Amino acid sequence: MSALEWYAHKSLGDGIFWIQERFYESGNRANIWLVRGSEQDVVIDTGLGLRSLPEYLYSSGLLQDCGAKEDAGRRPLLAVATHVHFDHSGGLYQFDQVAVHRAEAEALARGDNFETVTWLSDSEVVRAPSPGWRARQFRVQAVQPTLILQD
Repeated sequence: MSALEWYAHKSLGDGIFWIQERFYESGNRANIWLVRGSEQDVVIDTGLGLRSLPEYLYSSGLLQDCGAKEDAGRRPLLAVATHVHFDHSGGLYQFDQVAVHRAEAEALARGDNFETVTWLSDSEVVRAPSPGWRARQFRVQAVQPTLILQD
């Protein structure tokens, strides 16, 4: 399954987009937010990370890849976790720039699936992201934050 199939979005205006994981149906499903800025773009929470969120952002046209133009490139993209529960932090590993509160930075860097409250059932993922995928295999991948938030 492609990232374009896995995610869906809705524009809320002024460069703000609400994104969801279409095939994760649970009361735990996080809202994913994209805020496009003039100098940097920000993703707030990243969902489970079962498909590539950055790929979706560029393939869907939500973000522009200017890499083909001379002396131009992508605006910096920062992923911020409001907290490290699995449904908010599972996709952080897909981003080069990651911000998290100092109280949870070590748990994220260890990929601590107790502190990330990782529980997921096959019934919540109504369409497997890849052949043979099972919820019991899911883990939040360790990520070294690049920005530690203080408050």
